[in-house]
Amino acid sequence: MKKFYIPGMGIWFIFGFLTILLGIFRESIFIPITGLDGTIARIVLIPIPICYVFLITYIFLKRELKNFAREDTIILGIIWLILTIIFEFAFGILIVGNSLENLIADYNIFEGRVWIFFLISLLVAPFIVNKYMLKKE
Repeated sequence: MKKFYIPGMGIWFIFGFLTILLGIFRESIFIPITGLDGTIARIVLIPIPICYVFLITYIFLKRELKNFAREDTIILGIIWLILTIIFEFAFGILIVGNSLENLIADYNIFEGRVWIFFLISLLVAPFIVNKYMLKKE
């Protein structure tokens, strides 16, 4: 396993922590204050986790001070995506007690569910940051 994958997995814990905090904020503060439906609140707030994924990825890759191979950034994005999906389903089913159907429903963009956009940002952020943001400095 490449050396930077291990700290990269540590970065994933930061994403998880921030995402849980955002969910707590959404449910306990944002929705009660705005009166928005939960689905609308998720749509309004989805740019926040996408932005922090790209910002933290930028800081992490810049700190590593390397030219990463395209394959490495793709693998890192895949690792983040897989860890997130495993956590989401394991936590949702085993701890919260959600059904598999309820968890899968979060992927239905036709019902206003925008979680998939966060997952896509996890997948593509390392590649995009490395290719387009770090190479120009």
